[in-house]
Amino acid sequence: MNNVATSKEALLDISVQLVSEKGLGALNIREVAKRGGISVGCVYNYFPSKASLLAATISKIWENIFHQANQYSRPQDFYACVCWIFDSIQHSSEKYPSFFTLHAMSFTADEIGEGRVVMNHYLDHMKAGLLKALKEDADVRRDVFTGSFTESDFVDFVFDNLIMLFLKQDSSCDFLLDLIRKVIY
Repeated sequence: MNNVATSKEALLDISVQLVSEKGLGALNIREVAKRGGISVGCVYNYFPSKASLLAATISKIWENIFHQANQYSRPQDFYACVCWIFDSIQHSSEKYPSFFTLHAMSFTADEIGEGRVVMNHYLDHMKAGLLKALKEDADVRRDVFTGSFTESDFVDFVFDNLIMLFLKQDSSCDFLLDLIRKVIY
């Protein structure tokens, strides 16, 4: 117990490191306390339950994914934005194994609401970025969108398929990219 974790942020860093090394299933208050060189009770001062620790850790991982991706210039057109999101999450899934497939299932039935709020915040952020890129892409055929086929509907469709690709652990989104190219350009 050389380094004593003395802040909520330090405990979150320990939690993220633990998830990176062993996956979400290994995250527990005792292990965080042990790695932080503090008592279990001290961890409870910052996180009143395992669910709150889990939600904060998941939030921190999503934040890390976006900050890491933001180190590169964000693409302006829709097609490139889809590639950028896929590549960013694909790269992050190497750093956080099984994160994308397990984090929604890591909460008990009583805790699922807290986990869903965290997850939806970041998913909504990604969808908003896609919609913005679609609306600002000068190469998109504007006649393709109608009252029953809206830009928002298209973004939802593309995003849902990106999520499915992550869950299936596909290494490519080429089919989705070809579909996008054929439909809107």
